[in-house]
Amino acid sequence: MTQLTNIGRQVTSFKFFKFRSLGQFLGNFIQVAIGLGALMSLVWLIWGAIEFITSGGNQDRTKTAKDNMTSSIIGLAILAAVWAIWRLVLYFIGLSTTASGPLKIKIPSP
Repeated sequence: MTQLTNIGRQVTSFKFFKFRSLGQFLGNFIQVAIGLGALMSLVWLIWGAIEFITSGGNQDRTKTAKDNMTSSIIGLAILAAVWAIWRLVLYFIGLSTTASGPLKIKIPSP
């Protein structure tokens, strides 16, 4: 008989929540947040393009679609600026060895 599960074993192989430092957690959190923001902005851009194509010449729908596309492009630009400023601030205050490297935040242990 083969054993399919081992319920008594401690779960240690799931690496999504396994962070060795606060810097690793913050770096991953910021990357995920910026990635989700960029994804949502791209979805909004595609949605605006679909609305623009299907507007059928209606001026109000065309204007709304153009406004949505403009807003999404501005959102992408803001996200890019936030990411660049975040990385530069980390580099200049010494929490990262390079502008794109990992964070070095050490929490003192008792």
